Amino acid sequence: MTAQHIRRLAGARVGVPDPAATAAFLADGLGFACAEGDGVVRVICAGDYGSRGQVAIELVEHPGLELLRARFALGSGTLEELEAVLAAAGVEHDRDAGGLHFSDPAGNRLSVEPGDAALTDLPPANPLRPRRLGHVNMKAPAPPVAAAFYREILGMRLSEQIGEALFFLRLGSEHHSVGLRPGGRGELHHLAFEVAGWHVYQPILDRLAALELQVEYGPGRHAPGNSIFTYVCDPSSGLRIELFAEMGRIADDASYEPVRWEAGARLTKTLNLWGPQPPESFLA
Repeated sequence: MTAQHIRRLAGARVGVPDPAATAAFLADGLGFACAEGDGVVRVICAGDYGSRGQVAIELVEHPGLELLRARFALGSGTLEELEAVLAAAGVEHDRDAGGLHFSDPAGNRLSVEPGDAALTDLPPANPLRPRRLGHVNMKAPAPPVAAAFYREILGMRLSEQIGEALFFLRLGSEHHSVGLRPGGRGELHHLAFEVAGWHVYQPILDRLAALELQVEYGPGRHAPGNSIFTYVCDPSSGLRIELFAEMGRIADDASYEPVRWEAGARLTKTLNLWGPQPPESFLA
């Protein structure tokens, strides 16, 4: 199987205690369009899909914050081909009109859906709204085992790793679509959204400050992907959103060698090239 069977990260279904409160944070603080129906709040941005928008997050009521499903868009292959790969690997799965549904070795639920499943009407223009969902950073009790699943079964490529704890895996040329770190099943570290560039951080952060909402960490620059970052958290649920820009791209798979850092480099060399270290909440 190749990564062509899965084209991109399409969205995430996230459980939160109060979907309306989390939606208000995302709409008021970050400019997302939100639409409620059938017990789900759909959080919409422009994406990069031409005339269509992206349902980047689905919020549903849940006792606590939990990643309920990471959603991927089917690529050039077919669901039948992917189903055969899963069956051959002994991965339990089910299929319905929405696509294929299964779990990674950590128990994180995944879906692979027809390419247009996460698309919707384009929201009204908003220059400060994050453009698209770029990656999901989730937890696994054994990150190397989970990383092997994403590579060997789903066809992702390893871009970078830090010790045996943090893995960054890609589908296309962008540095990563999935990040893995130690933790329990369903524990979401963050959802990452691309913003237009350095020039938009000031007005976004000024708007958050006007709402008496402060950043958790950043701005800074990660070594993996060489991307600029700022992290903000929904006060009602703890949902962490990364606002990133200038993510690196890997143009030549044939010649690229994954970057491997020693475990001790996490805080000293990789997390923030500009220096300031994160609060304890970020490292949990």
